[in-house]
Amino acid sequence: MIESFFARSIDVAYVGPGPAINGFLKSENHNIVILAGAASGGASFVVHPDSDIQSAADFSGKRIAAPQIANTQDVSLRHYLSEHGFTTAEKGGSVVVLNISNPEIYTLFIKSDIDAAWVPEPWATIFVNELGGKRLFYEEELWPENRFASVLLVARADYVESNPEIIQKLLQAHHDTIQWINSNPEQTGKIFNEFVKRELGKAFPDYIISEALTHIEITSDPIPTSIHIFAERADLLGYLGRDGYSLEGIFYDPIPNEQK
Repeated sequence: MIESFFARSIDVAYVGPGPAINGFLKSENHNIVILAGAASGGASFVVHPDSDIQSAADFSGKRIAAPQIANTQDVSLRHYLSEHGFTTAEKGGSVVVLNISNPEIYTLFIKSDIDAAWVPEPWATIFVNELGGKRLFYEEELWPENRFASVLLVARADYVESNPEIIQKLLQAHHDTIQWINSNPEQTGKIFNEFVKRELGKAFPDYIISEALTHIEITSDPIPTSIHIFAERADLLGYLGRDGYSLEGIFYDPIPNEQK
């Protein structure tokens, strides 16, 4: 997705905080800006029913999956391991972290090839309700005020500067859509499941989608504090390079500099 920004083949997208931060830092002249939030929460740590994990103290020797390297769940998992004194296997430690797609994590969960997974919705709810997994915790429980940005609306900064009226209309539509989603959860679930069927070839059970949506806060708040915390954690993991970083200018400011 972020590569498409670099190639200038897209102007606007919904992404997680990891890609947003990396795109901002790696793009020429910091040419990615966060316009608004889209979702908060919606991820959980789920333990396989055959695993003896009861708490973080039981992680030694375990195989834990998360989506691709440097994405939201991967950073959160590796930070959590570090906080509890664990080192990953690739650095000589005792915990194996597998970075694979959510459908692949699902397959390994079925085969009992992993002990646990840090995954977003609706996968977390599927692992619990369909595969007998135990939800050890919701990720938001680990964040200040139980809130963190998990999906953001971002755009190329030069496109925003050149098209202020379009951006204002986009943001209005974004806010209106969020209000509609929060007022129409049942219809939202049906629309989402139609999308899933198109992308994966098979829809999820309706009750899975209904429950999964209750674990996600749909909000336009980008929760800036969580973005800065996420960046600090990603930096400690070595994901932001070796020269330090600054997020100054990452958030959209609708007031032009000349008017300040």
